[in-house]
Amino acid sequence: ASPENVVILDTGNDGRVIGEVDLFSAPMLVHDEAIYLHGSKQYHVDKLDWDRRKAYVHEVEVDYYTDAQMKTDVTVLEQFRERDPGAGRLAFGEVRVTTLPTMYKKIRFHTHENVGWGKIHLPELELHTTAVWWELPLEWEEMLRSDGLNLGEGLKGLAYAVGNLAPVFVMCDRSDLRAVPMLRAPQTERPTLFLVDNYPGGVGLSERLFELHERILGAVRDQIAGCGCEDGCPSCVGPPVEAGAGAKEAALKILGFALGEESAGAVSGD
Repeated sequence: ASPENVVILDTGNDGRVIGEVDLFSAPMLVHDEAIYLHGSKQYHVDKLDWDRRKAYVHEVEVDYYTDAQMKTDVTVLEQFRERDPGAGRLAFGEVRVTTLPTMYKKIRFHTHENVGWGKIHLPELELHTTAVWWELPLEWEEMLRSDGLNLGEGLKGLAYAVGNLAPVFVMCDRSDLRAVPMLRAPQTERPTLFLVDNYPGGVGLSERLFELHERILGAVRDQIAGCGCEDGCPSCVGPPVEAGAGAKEAALKILGFALGEESAGAVSGD
């Protein structure tokens, strides 16, 4: 195993190694009390030994999964390129990502109701990598508000959808990218959506995402608009309990502005 990976040991099977996860994904996937999915089986994480990079698990059958909540901050260290995507500003460059796991929720399959929670006690992680970021025009916040919608909810729902669909375009795993929405990013002072390459130093995903921005947004719009749910679900912008009841409509409005399908007034070329 790589020293940057956490090894997963099945205590019900003589401590056999059943897999490993990278250090930056471990707080989300194998924190204490997590339900870890491996193949078609569920495992309960009895203990994550952070210092020894080992997670001890045993097989279970439960009707819920666990969803870790993380406090994530992104700091831009250097911008390599930028361009005008028709709405807002698109850039990519080097970033520092700090992540602190805070708590987890137990979410029931099918109904997606919250059936419990707990705190996560792990150290803050720091990752130097590359990212692409899209700064949204400030005026969009007021335009959504006038329609009774919340930009923060829309941005959060959009991040969920982009995070699920963008990996298809760059042929990577879902866990290779991290979508981070920030209502006011410190460097930009604007609503900003970061797509972070989840590997130290980056492996080239950001530059490809920078080029594919409009295509990805179009696909995300089709995915959300074509979803039969009312207020959001795991197939589009995430369950309403996560992003908010207005997240789906707000995300579609943002995408409409971005793709020139909704009138964004004088701000479309901001």
